[in-house]
Amino acid sequence: MIVNFRVTQVESKVYTDPEEARKYKNISINYDINLKNTVVVPRQTPFGEKTVLRVEYAFSINYLSPNIGHIRFEGFSDYYSGEKELTQIKTDWDSGKAPSDVQNQIANAMVTNLAPLAMRLSTTLGLPPAMPLPNINFQQKTPGKPDPVQTMYHG
Repeated sequence: MIVNFRVTQVESKVYTDPEEARKYKNISINYDINLKNTVVVPRQTPFGEKTVLRVEYAFSINYLSPNIGHIRFEGFSDYYSGEKELTQIKTDWDSGKAPSDVQNQIANAMVTNLAPLAMRLSTTLGLPPAMPLPNINFQQKTPGKPDPVQTMYHG
């Protein structure tokens, strides 16, 4: 489980005027996730002091074709799974066999934490949205079909 997530560096740059960027209809956006430099360290967690696997990350959003800018985040994430298991995970990771479930948890924590920041930065810089926005489609009600039940549950 992820017990800590930290951003240590943010870099962003626009290579063209925002008005010029708006002229382009199809801009390719490339996402690059790099997980590196694993180390086992003691860390104060919500569960007391634990030994955790610290994994550094770099997450880049590159606006390509045309190349109009980029946004890059660097930082680290702390993963906890039990001290004996962490030693094996680190050994596997260092030998090039990083467990996909651990990588997925770290990458998903990155996207969850960084997507709102990336969206704000892209808007401020005049770049297209850094993440795909949902497409809302209100459709006509079909006669005789009941409305969906509204609940307070969001799970």
